[in-house]
Amino acid sequence: MPIKMTGRYDEGSDQQRAHKLLTEHDVKVDHVYGVDLQESGLEEITFTWNGNAQTAFARDGRLEHVMEGWDVLPPKPVEGTWRGGY
Repeated sequence: MPIKMTGRYDEGSDQQRAHKLLTEHDVKVDHVYGVDLQESGLEEITFTWNGNAQTAFARDGRLEHVMEGWDVLPPKPVEGTWRGGY
């Protein structure tokens, strides 16, 4: 019987996939709390690093933007990809 360590994600979950995506792009992360698909097609990933809330936006396996804080909606681009200033 497999043993699940406390604080780990379920195998194949959105949180596990998002954690891997963030670390592959050199974003430090303690824990992913949520992954929500927005109408624009961006995934909103809420996570913490070093006790601070962070939000990342990803599309098609690549990060578009990472910012501090949660519950922040990305601006809607007129065309193309949103390029933030962080």
